[in-house]
Amino acid sequence: MHSLIQLSIVVLLLPLLSFVILIFFNRRLPRRGDFIGVGILGSAFAISAYIFWSVIVQTYDPAFRIAWDFTWIDLGNVPGVGPLQIKMGVVIDNLTAIMLAMVTLISLLVHLYSTGYMAGDKNYGRYFAFLGIFTFSMLGIVLSDNLFAIYIFWELVGLSSYLLIGFFFEKQSAADAQKKAFLANRVGDIGMWLGILILYSQFHTFSFEQIYANLAAGKFGLSHGWLTAAGILLFMGCVGKSAQFPLHVWLPDAMEGPTPVSALIHAATMVAAGVYFVARIFVILTPDALHVIAFTGACTAFMAATIAITQNDIKRVLAYSTVSQLGYMVLGLGVGAYSAALFHLVTHAFFKACLFLGSGAIIHAMHHEQDMRWMGDLRKKMPWTFTTFTLATLALAGLPLTSGFMSKDAILAGAIGFANVEGGGIYYLIPVLGFFSAMLTAFYMGRQIWLVFFGESRTHLKPADPHHQAHHAHDSHDAHTDEHHEEHGVHEVSWNMRAPLVILAALSVFFVYSPDPLDGGKGWFMKMIQTPATVVGEANHQIGDLRAPLAAPALAGVVHTVEAPAAEAGKHGSAAKGGHTYADKRQAEIVHSGHAAHYTAIYISSIMVLLGISMAFVVYVFNIIDPEKTAIAIRPLYLFSLNKWYWDEIYDATFIKGSMLLAHALFWFDTNIVDGIVNGVATLTRNFALLNDKFDRNVVDGFVNFTAFTVNTTGAMLRKFQTGKVQTYVVMLLLAVFGYFVFYLTRLMYF
Repeated sequence: MHSLIQLSIVVLLLPLLSFVILIFFNRRLPRRGDFIGVGILGSAFAISAYIFWSVIVQTYDPAFRIAWDFTWIDLGNVPGVGPLQIKMGVVIDNLTAIMLAMVTLISLLVHLYSTGYMAGDKNYGRYFAFLGIFTFSMLGIVLSDNLFAIYIFWELVGLSSYLLIGFFFEKQSAADAQKKAFLANRVGDIGMWLGILILYSQFHTFSFEQIYANLAAGKFGLSHGWLTAAGILLFMGCVGKSAQFPLHVWLPDAMEGPTPVSALIHAATMVAAGVYFVARIFVILTPDALHVIAFTGACTAFMAATIAITQNDIKRVLAYSTVSQLGYMVLGLGVGAYSAALFHLVTHAFFKACLFLGSGAIIHAMHHEQDMRWMGDLRKKMPWTFTTFTLATLALAGLPLTSGFMSKDAILAGAIGFANVEGGGIYYLIPVLGFFSAMLTAFYMGRQIWLVFFGESRTHLKPADPHHQAHHAHDSHDAHTDEHHEEHGVHEVSWNMRAPLVILAALSVFFVYSPDPLDGGKGWFMKMIQTPATVVGEANHQIGDLRAPLAAPALAGVVHTVEAPAAEAGKHGSAAKGGHTYADKRQAEIVHSGHAAHYTAIYISSIMVLLGISMAFVVYVFNIIDPEKTAIAIRPLYLFSLNKWYWDEIYDATFIKGSMLLAHALFWFDTNIVDGIVNGVATLTRNFALLNDKFDRNVVDGFVNFTAFTVNTTGAMLRKFQTGKVQTYVVMLLLAVFGYFVFYLTRLMYF
């Protein structure tokens, strides 16, 4: 076994060890064992950093890949199925190395931050145990080399998020939020499992490499439509985990969990899992499936951004921002901007973790106030938080010299290239929605910065309604005393909460990824994570529409060489065999067109971002436009955004009330029809039994009793003659003889 494989397994098991120790023994340990959680995650990050250095820095090979597996379950030759084996394995490539470092670093920083934020909570030790199992689950997804293993860890991530979202389970809102997240993800996970079963039914393997090889060899026996359906069903897992429309509704409500958990969910674990999974199956996705993915991402990015502009809860703004940014990543994968989408996954993880932890510092300092309307003027009182939060905000908005600028604009360039290759038309809607979302992002983040850090303090303007505080106490230490707070005024947070903010803010600057802020694919990330060549349609005449010659005028006469695929497709890519499928050429054209549109995307994006920031200044800094009067003037649109496009109400009126109506209908049917039939049969059976009882008692028993009476009476009479005396028997014999003679003589006389 390769040493890096061994080290990766150690990285995987360390958070699990943290969970086991803390879940059973935290009450017996000093500080409830928080130092164990921080220490173990520190070790996991150190090993992950070594793996990152070995793979990315020393090897520096886009095609680097090592793997190891073993047979986990062997059921032999199953009738009707054939040989049935399930293997478990580990794969390390460039993407794995980057994800390992990212997940363990953010988890470590969240652990460290939590030692300050969660101090005094009555379930302090249990909280760190749950962080361990959450990190273990995500690392399992990153390292797994097959669909079945990923699905196991996929469900563990869902369980972990359920436990942490509802960590303050005493609150009804937290209990509702964890159930909402669990149920929404079950919908996506069912679709994902069906997609896995379609592939398994064809290839009898869950291994990525074997599935790629079989597809490349043309062994997919079903139609092209079935392969598209399999890809879309697998994508449903991402729709659930990465909160894409229409299953996006759970993520904003996940704010009911502690703020450090929000940072972990929104940056490095649950929501990242969906995008990472789509990247792993990218090479088997048909163009039709990619179209669905691209439009889903674009619509999600735009919709969430329009909702974020009116939210007042500081964490809820960031939550819808996450949904929007995840839409960008999914959009990027759908349009074929593979490297850019994964680049944004990594950059977003750092600046969004910084923003959530920064919001936690603000909430912590404001004694758990989350409504931005009652904040203001915090930049002087919390300079470290202000600086790091602002830098992360600039990265999220996509301003030059930030990491978000490079990754988001690369996605938008890919979207333009995709629309050009597909011939324009409705496909231009994807980059248009992307650019408008960028403008809205700059606006709502500018609004948040101003409301929180600038202007005058508005704490004294807060209504005295007792229900108001309860409404905004999402992040609660309801049972947590504020004895570690200063009694008067707002103050900067302690070093263990401040240090993670500084580290994450530093990782949001462009030079971490490239010396050129305009990049254009020259940074180390884009070089190490290259778009893999597809295996769809290779040597498979049953999906021949993918092998058709290039018919689109935009593609005619332009065929670019597609290099052999890197981590995912390996030697099974079509280009490695000397041929090009339609999907190969299409992908090459999209990549080429995306590169050509790079500066166009930068110009348009910069204009949109500046426009968004200018709008925020006009409304909140210069007060040229009164936001309250504007909200009244466009009240229907304002309420449409404030109420989140009414998706919760729509789902409540349809799926929830529909389910309740169905449940009531089934209850009525069960009570009146099923139970009626059962009770009717029972009544008939009981009446028949009573009738049978009467017949048995009066007829059967009567006949039996009459027979017994007759026998008894006859016996009693016969006992008179059975005396045992010879004299009696002689007399009876003589009487019998005498009677016979009388009978005989009578017969002679008359006959």
